[in-house]
Amino acid sequence: MQVYKAIKYIRLSYTDDKTVESDSVANQRRLIDDYIARHPEIEVVAEKIDDGYSGVLFQRPAFRRMMDDAKRGKMNCIIVKDFSRFGRDYLETGNYLERIFLLLGIRFISVNDQFDSEDCMGMTGGMSIALKNIINSMYSRDLSKKVKSAMETRAARGEYMGALMPYGYLKNPENVHQLLPDEEAAEIVRMIFTMAAKGKKKPEIARFLNGQGTPTCMEHFQAMGLKRKSHREKEKKLWTITTIGDMLKNEVYLGRTIWNKTRQAAAGSRRRIKNDRSE
Repeated sequence: MQVYKAIKYIRLSYTDDKTVESDSVANQRRLIDDYIARHPEIEVVAEKIDDGYSGVLFQRPAFRRMMDDAKRGKMNCIIVKDFSRFGRDYLETGNYLERIFLLLGIRFISVNDQFDSEDCMGMTGGMSIALKNIINSMYSRDLSKKVKSAMETRAARGEYMGALMPYGYLKNPENVHQLLPDEEAAEIVRMIFTMAAKGKKKPEIARFLNGQGTPTCMEHFQAMGLKRKSHREKEKKLWTITTIGDMLKNEVYLGRTIWNKTRQAAAGSRRRIKNDRSE
């Protein structure tokens, strides 16, 4: 009996309803484990989880590590709950199932779809896979349109649509789309705008704040217990002209909420394109 070294692959999208138990990480794991228990030829070598990643994209961290293991011969079997957990782009999913996995000698199992590449070698199985993947792709695109439409409606009502609150504000605990002043930080914001209105340059404002030992935006957020990341290491400890400039240009401090500044270059792409001001 051939023994298959398997990886359990689990994916949960950021758009998935976390209250729906059928798609939860725990349920996906339980369903896969139940299948493995009935197949003694399968030996689990690892579990890979992408939590919060779209099925349209295949550049997911756990997915890439899994494929690296496959190329190194560390495993020869992948098990998922269903095709949608593996991917929602029917062309790319088909490429993996019909070409890449065949070349690498990978057995692919989709439990809920009752699909096992070891058994499915005929045309009928291939047509069934193609149909399921097209449906998954259409679902993902339709969901994306519905989410965007809902966000556009809220933005038109003047609701704040940003995922993160700007420095100087707090999100209303009773309505996350409404901003409230964070008095401690708001005082610093007012000081920055007052100094700028009096003709002070950005380097002068930054030097003044650093000289006063004023906590930076990052330090303030961390003191509040919020996790924020900065690509510029310097900004974690010091006020910079970039930080000051960004604040002075941010129209939220003028009482305006702006949304939809950028859009995806293409469906599933991470590249963003600036929208026209009118949009």
